[in-house]
Amino acid sequence: MGNTYKEVIFEKKGIASLIGKKKGYIYIDANNKVVEDEKTIMRLGRIFFFMEAFLNDDNGSIIKALQNEEEVEKNKTDLELMMKGFEIIEKMNKKYDIEHNEVVKVKDILSKLIELRAKTNLKLQDFLKVVQEETSKQKYFDENIIEACMPAYKEVMTCNYEKVKLIAKGASSYNYLKKAAEKVRKKYTIRFNVTYTEPLMKVNYMMGYFESLIRAYESIINMSYNQYAKSIVNSGKTNAEFKLLELRNKKKN
Repeated sequence: MGNTYKEVIFEKKGIASLIGKKKGYIYIDANNKVVEDEKTIMRLGRIFFFMEAFLNDDNGSIIKALQNEEEVEKNKTDLELMMKGFEIIEKMNKKYDIEHNEVVKVKDILSKLIELRAKTNLKLQDFLKVVQEETSKQKYFDENIIEACMPAYKEVMTCNYEKVKLIAKGASSYNYLKKAAEKVRKKYTIRFNVTYTEPLMKVNYMMGYFESLIRAYESIINMSYNQYAKSIVNSGKTNAEFKLLELRNKKKN
């Protein structure tokens, strides 16, 4: 491409903001001229999408997903607390008519999640190292950086896919176990015993969280691995097409 460009994002007001179209986009070259060529806009849209994905450190970003040792331990502690909650439910399953198989299934998912979290952290470290190395070689972010970082990026995103697919395996159990944890917690014999209530409350909360996650990632859950891998590579193009459409609509108005 040869030149340098800026992406300008602006907030929309009025009717557009009310129907969810809160952002608009334009691209400006080194001479402060608005880019009009659609092929250039498509390339810029892809570049800026991946620049955001690779370098953004806001909450919810890849960089923020990397956990330090303290966070890893907290995550592990939370999952272990849930396991303890399930053990309490298991002990009382006959008394309160709770399906043992439902507990076993979700405990197995939790065990695998603990392992996957550790794997994800290693993949994130590798990815961020590659990004740092590649960006240090060049003054500006460009397509060469994207291509060099893409294999490591795909590894990280694959971990995300594995996590969502793993959690989805227990979709039919989470609401049932959420209610079971609440049923056991409310029984007068253990209601004021923190040793019991804290693990059971953690089960209740996390089952609700898993249900929300499944709803949010429904489109990914329905994909095969090959479909998901293709969507990762094409995500920049898809985003660029959306921005181009926004620019076309802006011209019409």
